[in-house]
Amino acid sequence: MNFRLSVILPAYQAAPLVGEAIERIRDEVGVEEMEIIVVDDGSKDETALLARRSGANQVIELKKNRGKGEAVRRGVAAASGSYLVFTDVDLAYHPSQITSLVDVLEAGADVALGSRRHQASRDNHPASFIRERGSRVFSRLTRLLLPGPHLDTQCGLKGFTSQAAQSIFAASRIDGFAFDVEVLFLARRLDLKIVEIPVTVDHVDQSTVRFIPQAIRMLWDVVRVRLWSITGRYNDAPPSRG
Repeated sequence: MNFRLSVILPAYQAAPLVGEAIERIRDEVGVEEMEIIVVDDGSKDETALLARRSGANQVIELKKNRGKGEAVRRGVAAASGSYLVFTDVDLAYHPSQITSLVDVLEAGADVALGSRRHQASRDNHPASFIRERGSRVFSRLTRLLLPGPHLDTQCGLKGFTSQAAQSIFAASRIDGFAFDVEVLFLARRLDLKIVEIPVTVDHVDQSTVRFIPQAIRMLWDVVRVRLWSITGRYNDAPPSRG
């Protein structure tokens, strides 16, 4: 069956969250013909079981924890929607904002980005000082290594046309949280139309992520993308079909 929209939920140790996330997306996203794909990234709890019980259209189980990038990549490969959106299972971004991404894509964008740095964005529960400052430093270093116009690469709400998603994720290699940076790098490389939209954030700190070690790994992944771009490793990326 072909859907108008595929919503991809990467999930790790998300048993307390995944059922409510699926229900809220069903209730609050105003898009008919929608599928929800949960990718369980090697959880040791009942994330996959509860996702199935809550009515996910597909539940993909990775045997071990690979990282958010691999989880989203697997979800994209399984999706059949005309438009694909991934968001965080804690729903820090209200599900109704998914519809805003679809509107932008239907208006002609290939990629739609939520941006916490957009002047119209709001943060209802700001992150801790360390996390906020760290995020801004990471963003600046990222723009030095991979120059681009986007002030917020890490917003966990992004949408794509099916054609754009297949082209981008077929070429992507980063498994961890810095995969967002690689995705935007590839989108620019493929000359896709990228549009940013404001978001409202209800920030939730996740205990499964240790911020400082994760930030170091993310920065190293950005360096890898830079090196791979210089050495031509992305030269065999498939052309955009958009």
